[in-house]
Amino acid sequence: MNAIITFMEETELDIPALFGKNVQKYRKMAGLTQSELSKRLEITQKHLSIIETGTQFASANLIARISKELNVAPAALQQAFRRNK
Repeated sequence: MNAIITFMEETELDIPALFGKNVQKYRKMAGLTQSELSKRLEITQKHLSIIETGTQFASANLIARISKELNVAPAALQQAFRRNK
């Protein structure tokens, strides 16, 4: 049982931070600034900033809108990649 607990602790991810980094990565790949994407999403730039920093997690509705604007699957925004820096 200790091995299972250790494995779970080692593999836990900060999902909001991971999501935010992925949003930022795909936003930059799309050639968009925070200001441009936030206007398309009809949210403030500050709201997008706090999502990208992992301070706040996006709602399911907003995840769908971000996914659509960045042309990526919602699951891709939550995937952990080793080269995600």
